Amino acid sequence: MQITDSLNLAIPFGNGLTAYHTSVSRAIYEANYAALHAALAAMGRKGAHYLKASGPNIANLVLKDEGKRDAAERGEEDRTPALLGEIKRLTNVLVPGGAGYDLLPVDTAISMGKLDEEDWGELEAQIVFFTCLVQTAKKSDRTMVAASVASIVDGSITSLAPMTFAASLQTSTKVDPTPVMASSLPV
Repeated sequence: MQITDSLNLAIPFGNGLTAYHTSVSRAIYEANYAALHAALAAMGRKGAHYLKASGPNIANLVLKDEGKRDAAERGEEDRTPALLGEIKRLTNVLVPGGAGYDLLPVDTAISMGKLDEEDWGELEAQIVFFTCLVQTAKKSDRTMVAASVASIVDGSITSLAPMTFAASLQTSTKVDPTPVMASSLPV
């Protein structure tokens, strides 16, 4: 696989579902850099093992806390809810359908019962973890960091557009078992 500047994250979960996340833009990063770096620092203060083991499970909660703290220090409005809304907007769910995969926005997938709020909370934490580490990395290190973080969350990095990525996913078809011939059995 060739990795380009498009560091899209694909995370398989549930019954054949895949979350497909397009990275936040540079403008979104610049508007939220303080909270992203603060969240990464808060998780990292407890060491690399904590960061790797707990970060993918709590990054969204840490980001919310650090965003509130940063906003209070600056005397500004907390922009973290807008950042989390943008992360949600940039995430779609690939749902297996009769003719391949359907690409659904997160809220649609939730309303259709394809995932629930707890599923989304877990995915959001993994995506925020990815965002904190990748967006705060130097440009020259971003591809390596993205691949490393993707492996931690059992995902993958792709430069493919969502439906092209969906077309690359393996679909299973029901195959009848091959009958065993009596002549092929050991004697």
